[in-house]
Amino acid sequence: MARPLAFDPQKKLHKAMMLFWRKGYAATSMQDLVDALDINRFSIYNTFGDKQALFALTLKYYEENVFGSLLKALQPTDRGLESLENYLNTLAKGLNNQSSVSGCLLQNSLLEGGVKDPQILQGIRTSFLHLRDTLEEVFDHARELKQINEDADSAALADFMLLQVQGLICLHSLSKEQSDRALRVLKQQIRLW
Repeated sequence: MARPLAFDPQKKLHKAMMLFWRKGYAATSMQDLVDALDINRFSIYNTFGDKQALFALTLKYYEENVFGSLLKALQPTDRGLESLENYLNTLAKGLNNQSSVSGCLLQNSLLEGGVKDPQILQGIRTSFLHLRDTLEEVFDHARELKQINEDADSAALADFMLLQVQGLICLHSLSKEQSDRALRVLKQQIRLW
C-alpha cells in the first residue's frame, strides 16, 4: 500500500506555477523546483513527473484557476457589451493585484520560446481559442442587442479584442499607468462600434 503524501499536491502545483510564471520554463531548473516546492526530486518525479510534465500540469492549473476565472467574467455572454466591460474590469483588477509575477503565463510561455512540446503548445492555443470564441459569442449577442453596428463582424472583433487584451497584459508589465490609459481608450472605442 502506498504511503499518503506528506504534502498537498495542489499547493505544490500552485508554487510551481508561480515559479514558472516568474522565471519561465527554460530558465527554471529542477533544483529551482526542489527549492521552491520544498520537496525532494524523488517526490516531484513521483507526484508530478519530469519538468515538462510538471509544467503541463501547472498550465492546466493556471487555465482552471486564473484564466478560467477571467473567462467566467464574460458570462453570461448574452449580456453583450456588459459582459465585455465586466471582463475588462476583472482583467484590470487582476493585473493590478499581481505582485510577484507579470503578464500572462500562457503568453509568457509562448514568447519565451522554451516550450517545444507540441501538446503543451496545442493546449495553450486551445486556451486562447476558447477565449476568442467566447468573445465572438459576446459580440454576436451585442449585435443582436443592437449594442454594436448590425453589420459588425463578430469574428473579426473577437480577434481584435484578443489582440488588445494580450497587448494590455504586456503593456501592464511595463507600465500600469500606460495600461490603464490604453484600457480607457479601448473602452471608449468599443462604445463607438
